[in-house]
Amino acid sequence: MPYYIYEARDKDGKLVKNQAFALNKQELIKILQTEEMMILSINESASLADRQRKKLHRKTRISDLILFAKELAILIENGVPIIEAMDVSLKQIESTELLKAIKDIKRDLEGGSTMRDAIAKHPRIFSSFWYDMIDAGEVSGQLPFVIRQILVFLESREDMRKKTLNAFIYPAMLLILAIFVIMIFVFRVVPIFQELFASFGSKLPIFTQIVINTSDIVKKYFFGVAIAVAIIMLIVRQIIATRPGRRVAENIVLNTPVVGNLFLSLSIERFASTLGVLLKSGIPIIRALEISIKTSQSAVFAERLEEAKMKIVGGLSFSDSLQQSGLLPPLVVQLMVVAEKTGNFSGMLEEVSKYYKDVIDIAVTRFTALIGPVVLILMSVVIGSLIVAMFLPIFKIATLGS
Repeated sequence: MPYYIYEARDKDGKLVKNQAFALNKQELIKILQTEEMMILSINESASLADRQRKKLHRKTRISDLILFAKELAILIENGVPIIEAMDVSLKQIESTELLKAIKDIKRDLEGGSTMRDAIAKHPRIFSSFWYDMIDAGEVSGQLPFVIRQILVFLESREDMRKKTLNAFIYPAMLLILAIFVIMIFVFRVVPIFQELFASFGSKLPIFTQIVINTSDIVKKYFFGVAIAVAIIMLIVRQIIATRPGRRVAENIVLNTPVVGNLFLSLSIERFASTLGVLLKSGIPIIRALEISIKTSQSAVFAERLEEAKMKIVGGLSFSDSLQQSGLLPPLVVQLMVVAEKTGNFSGMLEEVSKYYKDVIDIAVTRFTALIGPVVLILMSVVIGSLIVAMFLPIFKIATLGS
């Protein structure tokens, strides 16, 4: 299937540069016009399959799943049988792991298996979210709609991942730069001043002596300390990988200013968008909650949701069970009360997801604006203190000389 690169303006006039699969150029124009896009240019890309033969990667990335879901949605929506759609997808996949899985799924489909059962054989790639959604689509006869919902969900998750990652890139770069500068100071600058001070033959200021002694210790035990830090980080990582360790780490994060609010907002948005998509696709609420719990990246959030689910099974209303969990803000609980009265759970959860996406955008902007100056100030204080420590003896001699 042809692969196109296009430029267009959305209904707000914003320039959009993207790529897409389509049966032909006219079909892509039709899709973009449906999305109220003003098309500026559409160009067919060189064969993606040819490029992929040169650079396949092993692990399945979320971008691979998005590409697979996007192509599958377009093909099925245009009446292409599922097995043929799988066959076309094989030519576009960039991951060797996903390529093997799709080949297996296609073979199972040809053998008479349902798509749900075929996908469920590959839990490392496709979570329970996938095969429950596919199952709902096959049962209801709305498989194209369900796959489109999976695509929307995956794109939303990737967008959230990029936003949170971007929030930490700038401070991380500043921190790495600070460490690099300090290492240069310790290994190169301090020894030069140390030789100079030795020629003075006088007692050094306490602050200068502390810096020199620290520099000597760091140089002498650098590799040992580096190995010890690496081992500690590995141990901490292993502890956090356990449920109790992750719970402790998350509670620390949740009680951290700014970062805690961002973490909670991300958890609520993920819960609302996941549950909303599942309910919209016709999955019963208890099963939808079970899938939401499994796909939650927060151990604390998953545990509270599990408690809420058990209360719903016991006869408590959805909104009351969420309120008693103590995790969700009053706004979300109140919206769930409205959803119970109107019966529009998926629509209300979509509103919650949109609201928290905006909250996350603001939180990321504030976090980036706050952490950047904080790291810069700390960096300036540390490096400035080192410089002052080196020049204190010189100032002392100059004062005595005058």
